[in-house]
Amino acid sequence: MSSLSIAWRQVSARWVTHGLTTLAVGLALALALATTLLSRGVQAGIDQAALPFGLLIGAKGNAQQLVLNTVLLQGTPVGNIGRAALDRVAKHPGVALAIPLAHGDSYRRMKIVGTTPEFLGTRARPAAPPYFRITDGRVFAKPFEAIVGSAVARRTGLKPGDTFHADHGDEPELPGEEEDDAHGAHPYTVVGTLAETRSPADLGIYVAIESYWEIHAGITVTPGDPAGKDAVTAVLIVPRAFPADVYRIQQQALAGVFGTEVQAVVPYQELAALNRQVSQAQTVLSAVAVGAMMIAAATVFLAMYGSVSDRRRDLAILRALGASRRRILAIVLVECLVVSVLGAMFGVAGGIAGALGVGAAITDASNVQVIVRPSLIEPALAVAMVVLGILAGLIPAASGARSDVAGQLASL
Repeated sequence: MSSLSIAWRQVSARWVTHGLTTLAVGLALALALATTLLSRGVQAGIDQAALPFGLLIGAKGNAQQLVLNTVLLQGTPVGNIGRAALDRVAKHPGVALAIPLAHGDSYRRMKIVGTTPEFLGTRARPAAPPYFRITDGRVFAKPFEAIVGSAVARRTGLKPGDTFHADHGDEPELPGEEEDDAHGAHPYTVVGTLAETRSPADLGIYVAIESYWEIHAGITVTPGDPAGKDAVTAVLIVPRAFPADVYRIQQQALAGVFGTEVQAVVPYQELAALNRQVSQAQTVLSAVAVGAMMIAAATVFLAMYGSVSDRRRDLAILRALGASRRRILAIVLVECLVVSVLGAMFGVAGGIAGALGVGAAITDASNVQVIVRPSLIEPALAVAMVVLGILAGLIPAASGARSDVAGQLASL
């Protein structure tokens, strides 16, 4: 009988003990895998979100808040800047396009972004295809026409030809609550649906910026901001030369060339800083995951030590029948291998499922699409867990191989 057959019979005979050990190995590996997958997934989602946003001009204030609101479609705008600042930016020799962006309204808590058709033609790189692609309908051509992101279409059922009313701010109106005159008198008509980008842009509704200006004419959107007429929340800059013009414009904005009320922000830099803050918590989780793997290895050791102790007489009989110490050692180590491999299989499945589930919750809460992409790290962690399990069984296996045959058989 092969060592694998004997080991499998032992695992089956002690299924409760070995089952709990397999569970411990699987949970430890699942935690390590999920932490790794989520860390990379969040970073990939942030990178994907920032692709069309090379440089932003916005009102002075918290730079991360400007990026969170404009790129991740979260939170409230820092403030608005007037049309004069937009015109100064557009005339800069290093600016190929100055695309206005207006925020402040929503539909069912999903942001409505006022902009121009040029925004939908932005690219991650000059040679790359447009970041946005319309799958159904067309680009908005006049005020109060809207294009909805793929997630908006999926969650609300909006499609070309449907109409809806905007809510001021992020909160939808309660049932029976009276609409304000400005928003209630101007319904939007959906004219197109965007393809999925796997970014917060999928949760945006894009309308002609003139729609914002008409609704908010004469209204101060945020205390202290310019009047809503012709105001914009941010300006997306498409530079003529990348990255030289990006840094030149950023420095000139800092020097007040475009006015003292504006700032220039590179979204990728701000999002990278935000990700570094998040990664501190991920480092702690990674350390916990490594600790869990070590505890799982200790569990394998205890389970195998108990198994060998209970089977010393059986192992002595095998020795008496001609099995060598090397054969006994192999039987116990194969038993460790079976338990560790089963635990690793469970851990890989659980880690991927956990990462997908937590990633979906993060996406719902933050608009950041967590892109779970397995890599070589996951198999390496699984192999490491199996190796730890085998190493944990070395001492019990050696103990079983050195059993006193005469002493164990004397009591028979």
